[in-house]
Amino acid sequence: MRPDISQLPSRLFYHGRLQDGPEMAIKTQQPWHSHPMFGTYRFLNVSRGQEQQAVTGHSIKNKVECQVAVALYARIRQEFSSVDLDFRIGVVSMYRGQILELQRSFEQRFGRDILGKVHFSTVDGFQGQEKDIIILSCVRAGPGLQSVGFLSGKHGISFLLRMSLINLQTPDE
Repeated sequence: MRPDISQLPSRLFYHGRLQDGPEMAIKTQQPWHSHPMFGTYRFLNVSRGQEQQAVTGHSIKNKVECQVAVALYARIRQEFSSVDLDFRIGVVSMYRGQILELQRSFEQRFGRDILGKVHFSTVDGFQGQEKDIIILSCVRAGPGLQSVGFLSGKHGISFLLRMSLINLQTPDE
C-alpha cells in the first residue's frame, strides 16, 4: 500500500500500527500520483447529486454521480493515454442499484467492451481485491439525509480509505 494512503487510516483507526513494506512509495508510484487533479486520492463534491430508489430491489442510485464517474474515467484515459489502464480500474459503490446504473452509463458512453476492461462491484464484492485506481460512488445525497449507512462506522471508512485511490463523495446537502 502507498504510504500516503495508509498514513491516515493507520493514525485514525490503528493507533499508528499499520506498516508499509520497504520502499512502497517507489514500488507503487504511478503517473497520476503526481498529477494535480488526481494525486494519490481525491474526494470530489458532487453537489447536484440526489439519491433515488433503484428499479430493482431495495437499493438506491444517484444518476449525477454516475455522470461524474463517467467523466472522471474519460479524463483519466485522456490524461494518461500512453498508459494501458485496462483491468487496472475499479468502480465501486455500496449499493447494487448504483453499480447497475454505473455499468449502464459506462456502456452507453464507451461501448459494451468497457464492461470487460473496468471492474464494477459493490464494496462487499470487492473486498480482497486491488486495483490501481478506484472510483468510489457513495450515492447518499439529498435534502434531509440523516445517515450515510456504510460510512457511519469506523471500519467502513477505514476499508474505503485503504482501497481507494480516487473517490467520489456526495456530502450531506
